[in-house]
Amino acid sequence: MNSQQYRLASQLVDLLHQHIGFYPGHRSVHAQGRYYVGVFTATPEARRISRASHFQGQPVPVTIRHSNSPLANPVGPADSVSMAVRFYLPDGTATDLIALPITLFFTRTPEETLELLKIALPDPSTGKPDMEKVGQFLAERPSVMRAVGLRKQLPAAVSFARTAYHALHAFRFVNEAGDAVYARYHWEPDAGVATQTLEELHKEKPSYLFEELEERLSQAPVGFKLVLELAGDGDPTDDPSAPWPEGRPRVTVGRLEITRPTTLEEIGDPVMMHDPTRVTDGIELSDDPILAARRGIYEVSVAHRTGGWKGRSASLQRGGCPFG
Repeated sequence: MNSQQYRLASQLVDLLHQHIGFYPGHRSVHAQGRYYVGVFTATPEARRISRASHFQGQPVPVTIRHSNSPLANPVGPADSVSMAVRFYLPDGTATDLIALPITLFFTRTPEETLELLKIALPDPSTGKPDMEKVGQFLAERPSVMRAVGLRKQLPAAVSFARTAYHALHAFRFVNEAGDAVYARYHWEPDAGVATQTLEELHKEKPSYLFEELEERLSQAPVGFKLVLELAGDGDPTDDPSAPWPEGRPRVTVGRLEITRPTTLEEIGDPVMMHDPTRVTDGIELSDDPILAARRGIYEVSVAHRTGGWKGRSASLQRGGCPFG
C-alpha cells in the first residue's frame, strides 16, 4: 500500500468513528468479540482447486473471533455479527478469513464508501442525515442501493453457530498444475441457518450470543463447512457489491470445528489484527479495490486502539511500519 491509500484508510476510519463512536482500546467496528480454538480440515476437492497448504487435507489449527456489536458497551446484542478465522500454517505463517452474514458489500470502491459515509453523517442541527442526499446517492448507484436494501432485510442471529457467513470478495485460487479459478468463500453451519427479529434478540442481554455458543461448546464442537462459489465467465471479481448469477458451482473445500473458548493471553497476540489480504501461496487477491483497502483500514484501526504504531503487536511489526 502507498501513502495515498493509507490517507484514504485513515479518513474512512475517522468517519466510522463519527458514525458509531470511538472506544479507546477497541476495534473501530465489531468491538465486542470473544476468541475460540478450533481445527480446519480440507476435503479432497480442495487440493484440486488450490495448492495452499491448508487445502491439502491435514488438520490445521485455527483461532476464531466471533463478534456481535460495533460498540464497546452495547445496550443489547446487535445484529452485526461476524466470524474471523486465522489458519496457522505448517511453515509458521498464518492466513486470515473474515466473513459476515451479508452476501454483498455496500459499495464498489473505497472512494465510494468514503462518499457514502460523508453523506450519511447526521446534520448537527437535526441530528439526522439528509435523506434526500442519501436517496440521490443510492439512486445514482443501483448496485449500492441493492446491497443496502439487502442489509436492511437481514434478520438477526439466533446463534453464532446457526449463522451463515460470507467473505464478500473474490479470490484467485491456483493449484499445483497452475490452473486458476476465481471464487467467493462461504461458511455454512452444520446446525443449519436460523434467524430471529432484532426485537427478539434485543430482549436478551449483551453477552447472550457468546454465552449461547459457549453452552453449545460445553456439549460438543460447533462445525461449519467452507464452500467456494466458483465464478463463471464474465462474473465481476472487482466489485463486492455485485452478485453473481444464481446456480454458480459450489464446492465444499473443508470443515471448521470450533472446540473451546480461548483468550488473547493464551494466543499470545494482544492485538490480533485479522487481515483478509494476508493470503498464502495458492490463494491470491483479486482486483477488488475494497479488498485491497482493508489492510490499511485495519492497520489504522490498530494504531488507534493501541495508542499508535509503536503499540502494535510483534506479529504486525514484522510486516513493517508503512510510515517508516
